[in-house]
Amino acid sequence: MRSIIIGSLSEVSSEAWNSLQGTHVPFLRHEFLSALERHHCVGQASGWIPQHLLLYEDKTLIGAVPQYLKTNSYGELVFDWAWADAYQRSGWPTIPS
Repeated sequence: MRSIIIGSLSEVSSEAWNSLQGTHVPFLRHEFLSALERHHCVGQASGWIPQHLLLYEDKTLIGAVPQYLKTNSYGELVFDWAWADAYQRSGWPTIPS
């Protein structure tokens, strides 16, 4: 088995992705996740960078996890600025970036 991380769902076929168990949920289907990428709902500008984890046995896709690297707090239902501000005011050390 081998695992890889891909930066776009276009790197895996919709047939292979949708053959996995669980894709009866519309939000896990290749068509939905690909549309998010094509219409720039996710990506560098939105702060949601695709980092999908794929698991292969030989050349057959046997598992996948749609996941995203989050680079900002925009687009959240609740901004975390208040948490960051509270942490800074606490006097605790900051983590170097």
